[in-house]
Amino acid sequence: MPFYEYRCRDCGHTLTKLQSMSAPALTTCPECGHESLVKLISASSCELKGVGVFGNSKQPFASETKSCSAPGAGADSAPACASCPHAS
Repeated sequence: MPFYEYRCRDCGHTLTKLQSMSAPALTTCPECGHESLVKLISASSCELKGVGVFGNSKQPFASETKSCSAPGAGADSAPACASCPHAS
């Protein structure tokens, strides 16, 4: 749920309220009691979390990487996947 900021046009009181997006806007000022609250427009915030958010584009999911053996390492050595740089 987002936070919304309000300011009273009569007394200047400001408040922040946690509301669902479908909730009606507040109109009554808790400070002076007048029906003069207006919703302010403010910058939204976004917080990126988790593994891979700032990782490089070659390995976006580090936990899913597979080991690969270089060509010539052994007769039965094969690349771990088709996208491996050592695959022929």
